[in-house]
Amino acid sequence: MASDNGISVISYGSAVRYLRPNLENEVTGLSSLIFDHKLYLSSSNGVYVAPISKGLKDQSRSLSSFSLFPKSDGGEAWLLEELNGRLLLGHNKGLFQIQDQALLPLSNRTGTWNVLPLSSVYPVEQALVGTYQGLELLNYQNGIFQSGGQLRGFVDSYRFLELDEKNTIWASHPYRGIYRMRLAANRHAYDAVLLTKKNGLPSDYQNFLFKIKDQIVFATEKGLYTYDYAKNAFVKSADYKEFDGLTIRYLKEDKEGNIWYCTDKYVGVAQYDAKNKTYQLIKFPEIEGMNTSGFDHINTFDKNNIYIGAEKGIIHINYEKYIQEARKPLVLLSQVTAKSAQDSILFAGYFTKNSTGAYEQLRADRLELASKFNSFQFAFSSPSFGIHEHMEFSYQLVGYDENWSTWENIAEKSYTNLPSGKYRFQIRVRNNLNQISETVSYDFTILPPWYLSIWAKLVYILLGALSIYLFFKVQKQVWKKQQLQYEKKMAQLRYIHQLEIEKSEKEIVKLNNEKLEQEVLVKTKELASASMQLLENSGTLVKVRDELAKIEGSEEEASELKRINNLLKDVEKNSANWDQFALHFDELNDGFLNKLKSNHEGLSRNDLKVCAYLKLNFTTKQIAQLQNITVRGVEIHRYRLRKKLPVGKDQSLSDFLNEI
Repeated sequence: MASDNGISVISYGSAVRYLRPNLENEVTGLSSLIFDHKLYLSSSNGVYVAPISKGLKDQSRSLSSFSLFPKSDGGEAWLLEELNGRLLLGHNKGLFQIQDQALLPLSNRTGTWNVLPLSSVYPVEQALVGTYQGLELLNYQNGIFQSGGQLRGFVDSYRFLELDEKNTIWASHPYRGIYRMRLAANRHAYDAVLLTKKNGLPSDYQNFLFKIKDQIVFATEKGLYTYDYAKNAFVKSADYKEFDGLTIRYLKEDKEGNIWYCTDKYVGVAQYDAKNKTYQLIKFPEIEGMNTSGFDHINTFDKNNIYIGAEKGIIHINYEKYIQEARKPLVLLSQVTAKSAQDSILFAGYFTKNSTGAYEQLRADRLELASKFNSFQFAFSSPSFGIHEHMEFSYQLVGYDENWSTWENIAEKSYTNLPSGKYRFQIRVRNNLNQISETVSYDFTILPPWYLSIWAKLVYILLGALSIYLFFKVQKQVWKKQQLQYEKKMAQLRYIHQLEIEKSEKEIVKLNNEKLEQEVLVKTKELASASMQLLENSGTLVKVRDELAKIEGSEEEASELKRINNLLKDVEKNSANWDQFALHFDELNDGFLNKLKSNHEGLSRNDLKVCAYLKLNFTTKQIAQLQNITVRGVEIHRYRLRKKLPVGKDQSLSDFLNEI
């Protein structure tokens, strides 16, 4: 339908319908109930009622209109409740029974929130009434409800009341906490204990309680909790982990075991999987923000008729139809833009039809882009009227992203500074029923810059190989040169080492020679001394023999003298020792005596002895003792030798002899 501000769509026959009880003045739907083929709606201004045609599967198709129930206006009608086949109304003015076209007051002391039966046996004989100011008792006898009066106990506004299997009454106050209460035996009084954050609740605020699967469940800002009597504390429920982290304000179980819920933002249903005993959360984005805030109510009449209190009347959902009409979502890739100095649109949302008639990106349409195009923007959408704002997208750039992105309500994605390579952008969409579309993909390639192209890499490889070859060649020359230097150095070291060895050996030989020479010199001196002494003794013995020859005596004495003479002759024979000494002396002194005799023929035997003594560095005194003469005699002998030998004036006789 065309309008001044665009095009409007009328969703005729939709599974979600909006019912307005008062077309002139908008009223807030606070609760609803089907009773006696009539739809009753309690609102912010009384109760509205509309007849329902019999035999209709979808009650919203009934051709009827709402009318205000007589005398129900003038205040908020909080709750409609059926008890013992009677219709009760919790009103700002008290508790009433709706009968025919009249309101029968049951209690008018104060405003009424709810009614809690104290027994599961039909008919219920007693029930508690939660009011603005504490609890009241409601009795049922002979088909008539009568007020049992207000109970004694802690006074507070008890909007939510539930009874568990231990006969403990639980009540909640959104701004204080959770009350745990016990009725007195006569049911005229009760005691109440306030439980707060210190008892295990995540917060003292926004706590509500409901009965799900015959168990009291506490709705909080952090999910669902239960009460552990053994620990005397609230614990997070293990049966409803799907609600963790959600701020739950209302819960209602339907006949199929599904749990309808309201959060601080939206209305949804936790669809129960009986096989796996798990829940799948489904949102209703079509009605987001339309339900009542803080006074939520859901009437789960059957799977075709779900009534949700709204800020403007009531919302009807044919859940079975909603699920059946739900189609698998479709995702569209609207545009692909390459970013560089100038933006370029690569894809405008139209794929080419392939041989099978399907639309996809053909191989010929896969672009190869220059390296300067390394930034891209992808725009995508989903043609889902009414809930397009609640569609969630997930994407992945294969070749860059390792995994799919988280589900987000974002319709575009940008990438910058992508390296060269092959890429595939994949996009998919998920609706509120968690149905996921087919994946749409777009392939493209970013070519490497010229310096990273195949030809450039080949050139790099060749240059690298040539560099390696030249490097090894030069290195080989360097190694060879170093080897030669090393060998030369080693040869020098070996030569030096050999010289050191030879030098050491020469030093050793020299030292040995010097030692031997010294030893020889000492031995020579000793030999000379001993020999000369013997020679001198021999001379003395000759003189003794001559003197003995002059002595005459008896024959016996003559015989003794003869024997002594024979001994002296034997001693004289030892004078040949000089010749032996001279021979050894010349061997030790390079033929010293022979040289003297050959060079100076005028030298006597005694001169040679003196020269030998001087050669041996004997002192004048030592020579005098060896010759058995005076020191003066030795000096005269030395003087005569200087005459016989050509000894210079400035040269000593010893130096002259040492030079021979």
